[in-house]
Parts: sequence; C-alpha cells; structure tokens
Amino acid sequence: MIEVIYLGSVFCALLTVYVLLLRKGALKSYADYLLSVFFILEAWAVIVYLLIYSGWISNVPYFYKTAAPFNFLFPVLTYLYVRAVLYNEKRFLRNDIWHLLPFFLFIINYLPFYLIPLNEKRLIVIATSKDINLTYKFQAGTIPESLTYLFRTFHTLIYLIFQWRLIIKYKKENKNILVETQIKEVVKWLKIFTWASTLFVIAFVVLTILAMLYNTIFISGIINYIPGLLISASFLVISSYLVTHPSILAGLPFIKYKDSGKNVLNEEMTKLPFIEEDYTSEIEKIDQYFKNESPFLNNNLTIGHVSVALNISIRELSYIINNYYKLRFNDFINQYRIEYIIKKYQDNLLNHYTIESIAFDAGFKSRSTFYNAFNKIYKMTPSEYFAHLNSIEVDPI
Repeated sequence: MIEVIYLGSVFCALLTVYVLLLRKGALKSYADYLLSVFFILEAWAVIVYLLIYSGWISNVPYFYKTAAPFNFLFPVLTYLYVRAVLYNEKRFLRNDIWHLLPFFLFIINYLPFYLIPLNEKRLIVIATSKDINLTYKFQAGTIPESLTYLFRTFHTLIYLIFQWRLIIKYKKENKNILVETQIKEVVKWLKIFTWASTLFVIAFVVLTILAMLYNTIFISGIINYIPGLLISASFLVISSYLVTHPSILAGLPFIKYKDSGKNVLNEEMTKLPFIEEDYTSEIEKIDQYFKNESPFLNNNLTIGHVSVALNISIRELSYIINNYYKLRFNDFINQYRIEYIIKKYQDNLLNHYTIESIAFDAGFKSRSTFYNAFNKIYKMTPSEYFAHLNSIEVDPI
C-alpha cells in the first residue's frame, strides 16, 4: 500500500511541476521555482527508495545514495518557499547560501562512495537489497550513518520551527486585511504544507528512535509501516493539493509590502510582513488605459498584453482585477466590450449594422461568447435588453 501511495505522490509531484513551470501561461515566480525543485528532488528520493525497497537498485547501483544529500535540502527549500510567498521575495538572497552548507557538507561526505569502482558499489548495493537495514548500518561516508540520521532529525526540526514562526508572525501582523480572500487561501495552503512537513518530521523521529533502540530501521510487525505510512501520506498531501486547488497558484507574490529601509549588512530593501494596500495609482493607470486606448477591441487580448502595456506585473494586475474590480480578467474585459456595444447602440449604429457584427468589432470571437457574457452581466439576452431600452425611451416620464 505504501508503495502505491508513493507512486501516486511522484505522479502528482511531477504534474504540479508541469502546472507551475511548463503549462502555457505559467507565472514562474521565484516561489514556484523553489517548490518545483522541492517536488523534483523529493520525487527522485522516493524513486531511489522504491528501487532499494524492491531490490531493483542492484540493476542501477550508481543511483544508490544519490538522494541522500537532498535530505538536507528539503527543509531549506520548504522554509525558503514559505518565506518567498509570504514576503514577496523575487530571487535567492545572498545570505541564503548559508542554508545550503549542510547539503554541500554531505555531498562531500558521500563523495568517496560516489567515486568507488562500479563493481565494488554493486556488491554493496546487492547486500543492501538483501538487508535493507544496511542503509542505516553501512557507513558510506566519513560521518557515521547514525550521526547523519541524528543530525538530519535536528536539522529538519529546526527549519520546521522557523517555518511555523513565519506563518504565525504573518497571521499576527495581518489580522485586519481589507482584501483577503486569496490571502486566506494561500495561507491555508502554507499551513497544510507545513503540517505535512511536521508529519514527515514526526515519522522520521520515530524512525530514528527505532534505529537507536533496535539498531535497525526496519523491524517486523505493524510498527514498521507506521513511519513509512506517515511519510508517504504527507508527501501525497502536498504533492496533490495544488493539483486539486489550482486557484492557489495565483499566490501572494503580487501583494505589495511596506519597505523597512536598507539593511546595513547587504544594503537591500527588506520587507516587513504586512501589506501595503494603496493601489490608487495602479487602478488609475488601468482605468485610463482602457478608457483611452480601448485594448479590449483586440480579440486576442491577454492579461500579459495589459501587464506589459501598463508596466504592472501579471500577479499584481491579477490581484487588483480580482479584488478591487471583483472580476476575473475575462469578465473584466467583456464588461468593457459590452459597454462599447451599448454605446454603439445609443449612437444608433444598430440601424446600419447587426448586433453580432458590432460584437465582433468589440472584440468578441464568437456569437455564443458574446451572448453568454451579456447574459452574465444583465441576466437577459441583448435583444431583450435593447427592447427594454426602447420601451424606456418611448415611455413618457
């Protein structure tokens, strides 16, 4: 059963990476890249584990221990991801290189094993496939594996504490946010992501305790399945959540934060965890652009086109349209198009053109799209609406 959950997790993880980075229109933020790297490395670690567990690792001995250093990268990636989302970070910061030191240390630690002849490595892998407890007992690097497991436990636990502190501090500083629907959804996802990480830590602590008590990780009975089930379930939760909740992919990075001035150490602007909600200048730019330039007449108009024209990021533009205008981008554009058609009607152009031809001129690609958009706004067909207008015009007041 655990193997099936792991395979499902790998599939969901790779699907999420596709949605984050490869799908058409993917926003590809710094946070998205961090999460994608986490999923790819975690998927590789699961594949290597399944190869060891099934004994197939003997067919690809050069894969053995390749995922081991990643165990010191996973907590760092989850912490940096949560921080990047909450603090609107756009890139990897110079001081963050210190977080990677344990990862590099354990790459160096396992380097002698990586460089041994393939035949010798195959013998070790075959022995491991016969007794999976050798993954804990066999010393592949200069640091004893028991100390590696212990260090990994404390390392993961420390970053988990940091991760929870970020979320708690953010919620404390943003108790009264005027526009908060998307924020609540994303913070909810970050809490689920962190709870799953917590579950993983609990499972790994149990594994470490078992190893210290019994001098073995894998013992017989149901106790053997509990840690593996917790680990596989936690990975399945985080790898499948974004696939089933795609609205979260809009994220928080388009939200503006107040600047706290330059940091003395690196002279970079630092961000405080509370939101600057004054979008007056951006809203004026949007209103003036649509009033003066009429970009909606282009039937291929996308949010990317508007973003470039206004020099407003796609995420920030999306946030303003969704939360200030209370509309999705397509509905926002269609509203302008319908106002354009009504204006043409008031100028008596319907005496010379059909309503469908004016709709196409307004930017609609098809008759059905126009009728659906019109009905969505006015709850009636265009003919019914114009007939209603005519009745008002002839009715004496």
